[in-house]
Amino acid sequence: MLLTCCLFVSMSAFSQTAVFNPEWPETYVQVTVNEAQLQDLSLHYSVDKVVHHGDGTFDVRLCVGRNEYKAFAATGIPFTIMSSEKPQVSMASSYAQLTQSWNRYPTYSTYLATMDTFQSQFPQLCEIDTILAQTLGGHKILVAHISSSLQDRGTRPAVFYTSTIHGDEPVGYYLMLRLIHYLLHNYATDARVQQMVDSLDIWICPIENPDGTYHTSNSQLNSSPYSTRANYNGIDLNRSYPLAGAATALRDLEPEVQAMISFGHAHPFVLSANMHGGAEVFNYPWDTWTSYQRPHADDAWWYHVGRKFADTCHLYSSNYMTEENNGVTEGGDWYVITGSRQDYYNYYLQCREVTIEVSDNKVAQSNYLPYYWNYIYHSYLNFLREAQHGFRGVVTDSITGAPLEATVVVESHDDNVSFVSSHLPEGDYQRPIKGGTWQVTYSSTGYYPKTLTLTAVDGQTTWQNVQLVPIGYGVEDVEKPLVEVFPNPTAGELHVRIPAEMSDVVMTLYDAAGRCLGHRVVSQPEEVIPMQGLPSGVYLLRLVENGKTIFQQKILR
Repeated sequence: MLLTCCLFVSMSAFSQTAVFNPEWPETYVQVTVNEAQLQDLSLHYSVDKVVHHGDGTFDVRLCVGRNEYKAFAATGIPFTIMSSEKPQVSMASSYAQLTQSWNRYPTYSTYLATMDTFQSQFPQLCEIDTILAQTLGGHKILVAHISSSLQDRGTRPAVFYTSTIHGDEPVGYYLMLRLIHYLLHNYATDARVQQMVDSLDIWICPIENPDGTYHTSNSQLNSSPYSTRANYNGIDLNRSYPLAGAATALRDLEPEVQAMISFGHAHPFVLSANMHGGAEVFNYPWDTWTSYQRPHADDAWWYHVGRKFADTCHLYSSNYMTEENNGVTEGGDWYVITGSRQDYYNYYLQCREVTIEVSDNKVAQSNYLPYYWNYIYHSYLNFLREAQHGFRGVVTDSITGAPLEATVVVESHDDNVSFVSSHLPEGDYQRPIKGGTWQVTYSSTGYYPKTLTLTAVDGQTTWQNVQLVPIGYGVEDVEKPLVEVFPNPTAGELHVRIPAEMSDVVMTLYDAAGRCLGHRVVSQPEEVIPMQGLPSGVYLLRLVENGKTIFQQKILR
């Protein structure tokens, strides 16, 4: 980006004497090594950035903790300690000061006050939840829940944005606070923002490692060692998650890691992104493996989404987000690490998480912060919308209409960690996927599986509700006509097709608040419900035969 020459001083000016200061909690060093040395270093130290050379050597930036100084020096690898010169940083001591010009970082108390203000100013749109009530350093990890229906997710896809798992990378911290502010303050006036807040379940955690960011003082942050990469225990949190493909019990988990794992398991996130600093690139799974060793099943989709993210940034600055493959890389192809949060969320949680490096400098000068926002926020909005694209729908019991937990597998494509599931209480599923025609199999314990041919279009939604037939009804029951409702969603008429053998069926339509909008006795095999005059939203269609509910389905208008 255009600011690189100014901003990179603190990370490119090196001291000439390679001597560790034992009072510093951690030190950044640069080394030039071959591939074997790089692999060995990544097993023992926190590799922070790698620049590839064509001669088989690599410039590597490492973060070495105080308890590692002696061992690292003993390797005999020549190294240069990176300068401790710090960028100019201004701090906001109040919500008003932070949001006035958006050119300051928040103090810790300002962060707490800002999150509280979001909730108090927009109680119908924002609720502040706690991921970790108290870190070992006495801080909180908070998350803003943004939705026009906070108490009921319904079938809306859930998306998770987080930042600053490395405490000395606060640019993303600033960006996430500003994104919350932007969504809330533009909801009433911007149709695009309103559509996202109405149709998505958005969660934003601005700072995941406050102990590192506010290592020295709650009133100041800056580059290491004022702020630290590691947490209170001196541990790199993004190397501390259970290993992808390995037994999770083999690792003692840091409190922040355990809290984020518990939070991820509690929410069915479709997409997630974690903001880092020190580079500018969209880094997609896997970190643990190169694309040669194990490409992600959705590698083509990841590259498509990453390319769109970077290219959108380029519209606002041709020099921003251009590292590696012009702003997009598979993590392991850049450099391999293990224990990343990205890999855990992708491998164990059926979530599509990406790591986004948002700034060449870990700590940008305060007056440059608005530039970063202008370069990237359009891409943030685009990424949120990706959660709605691909295949979506609801899986239900064909007899009772009850929602089901089901496995959704794209045949000849998915592996054992890339499939998705439908989630109770609604039975909804979302499957982001690259455009194309796919065979998709839906299965649930106690039901006959069903395979459908579906076509996905990049940037669009393919709706497919699925009814699974309980095992034990026999082939004749499987093949008999079932209740069909189409099109759903609808902009006009809704058609309801009912098997001829059903009788005395009462059909009722409810709004999202449960109010009855009308009912009728079915008198013909196909009924038509006019929806044109109803406001856009979610409705419930229920069919009752002889006093028993035989079918119900959500309708999108």
